[in-house]
Amino acid sequence: MKFTKGLLIIAVLPLFLSGCGGAVKGLQAGVAKLGEGIRIATAAPYNKVGNEWRGKPISKFQEKFGAPTNRSNAGEATALTWQRSRVVRIPARTYIEQTVTLNMVITKHRYVPEHDDDVSCTLALTAKDGAIAQVKTLDDVPVPVGVDGLFPASTSACQIVFGS
Repeated sequence: MKFTKGLLIIAVLPLFLSGCGGAVKGLQAGVAKLGEGIRIATAAPYNKVGNEWRGKPISKFQEKFGAPTNRSNAGEATALTWQRSRVVRIPARTYIEQTVTLNMVITKHRYVPEHDDDVSCTLALTAKDGAIAQVKTLDDVPVPVGVDGLFPASTSACQIVFGS
């Protein structure tokens, strides 16, 4: 009985742990996907690229931004992907960071001077009959452009890169 129990622990425990490892990797992938979705969602209010290009000829988009980085056919529609980046000037900002410890709140003011930053955007366009039918944002980040009252004003990296 003791031998069987020991064998069970030696044989089954690694299988169980490897299964849990797969679950942990799946959870990590899900959290990463969630983080990516949140990042795109925070830039969504500033991204007007879809409204600007929907219904216009795909040839005009290609003329302005060059060849797509990826192309795939799905039935009647063709999905074209563009990934572009641009260097933008980020204004100076002061960030306030608060940390709560025991019975104190520690507030730090971190000043970031004006600087240049490389921002990128990835769009997937679906074309039907030579016209842009759908614009889907695959990667986007909010880009600070100034101060609007108490809150910093932002725009979308996709708006900067692909806006008209």
